[in-house]
Amino acid sequence: GFVGPDVPIEVLLASRRPFGHLPWRTDGHTPWADEWLESGFPGWARSILEQWHDGAFDGLHSVVFSRSDDAAQRLFYYVRELQQRGSLRGPQPLVFDMSLVPRASSLAHAADAVLALAAALDVAPQALPAAIQRADELRRMLRDLQQRRVGQGAFYERLARAALWNDPSGWLGSIAEPAGAPATHRVLLAGSMPPDDRLHAAVEATGASVIAEAHSFALDRLRAPASSADELPALAIARQLSASSVGPRAFFDRAGWLVAHARDTRADAVILWLTREDEALAWQVPAQRKALVAAGIPALILPASHWLANDHSLDRIMKFCRETFR
Repeated sequence: GFVGPDVPIEVLLASRRPFGHLPWRTDGHTPWADEWLESGFPGWARSILEQWHDGAFDGLHSVVFSRSDDAAQRLFYYVRELQQRGSLRGPQPLVFDMSLVPRASSLAHAADAVLALAAALDVAPQALPAAIQRADELRRMLRDLQQRRVGQGAFYERLARAALWNDPSGWLGSIAEPAGAPATHRVLLAGSMPPDDRLHAAVEATGASVIAEAHSFALDRLRAPASSADELPALAIARQLSASSVGPRAFFDRAGWLVAHARDTRADAVILWLTREDEALAWQVPAQRKALVAAGIPALILPASHWLANDHSLDRIMKFCRETFR
């Protein structure tokens, strides 16, 4: 299993084990997790810890936590400490110590982290070149799927979740995509990772459709193929992760990226939905708002939202779409 963005899928593929992001539940209480986790932990992290305590992940060999996401990194330390105290069973927690600072030393550190994770999962370095090819093929499949989207946003959100919670390389090419006329009004959903398809369903209730997402776990989360034949495999993997990361700790122009993403997907409007726990992303909102206004792109910005969207966010989304697409 893994938790958080920017975990190298090449290493997971090379392990030849079933893998997937640990799933979260939106319909359960988390009394045990609430005893340990502070209010700054998002709902998905609470759900994962609660399920871990209940034994849902006992069949896993190990779980890789990403350092490029604050909640994922902190959850790693909590799991490890609780296991050392004897309060938690389950798989071995590992951390992928990815550094995203744009400098040569950070890239070298990331390449070492790739090799360290490979060793922890019994993956020989010689297996990485073939895994890079498999990962690049999966990236092309996800990219092509995203580019074919013309509507039915809720379907593609569920598909993206399925492709996150297990290895999609064996089934992605055989799915039956929904038929129908292209959406008249196209919406880009950006910001925090939504809990499920409820935001997409709210947009669709107005006759519009989410045709792309801009967050760490979007359908095209693996980004474009970027393997290089003239460098060591671990370095090529690290370079691809560094270049493609859009996680909270990534260094890039988020405002410019959001506008470019809206234009590339031909979005008529943007919904920027941020949970209150995503404090790092909140700092980017003023620049993103200014860039969207300058680009003439209508936008609804919902900062400090509740993870389950039970705080009138859905009503505000439907109101925005109805007023924007009259």
